[in-house]
Amino acid sequence: MDEVDSGAKEFAHRGLRCALEVLDRHRPVAQLGAIADPSVVSVVRTIVNGDFVPGSELGTAVLRRVDVVMVNGAAAELCGSYDRGHRHFALAARIARTRAGWRLTALRVL
Repeated sequence: MDEVDSGAKEFAHRGLRCALEVLDRHRPVAQLGAIADPSVVSVVRTIVNGDFVPGSELGTAVLRRVDVVMVNGAAAELCGSYDRGHRHFALAARIARTRAGWRLTALRVL
């Protein structure tokens, strides 16, 4: 695995864990702004404020698996899974490398 891949993988785990913590209201939505595009922050804010978080009644989300597929040296697609209680859920995302580092540019939580 080259440096771009390992950096992307490290960011993917950290970023998705942070996103799940925001969805669980363990972190404020604004904290996501440090690692995510404004469009992602806006969507997450809508999900949290509208109480549309999948399976939230089952407990805290626990990230289980993250797969990173490099699109090119500056972008990667992520897919993964997380558990809430006894149920399994899926998520997908896209990250892009910027001058400041990796950023979450898209997120889908199922």
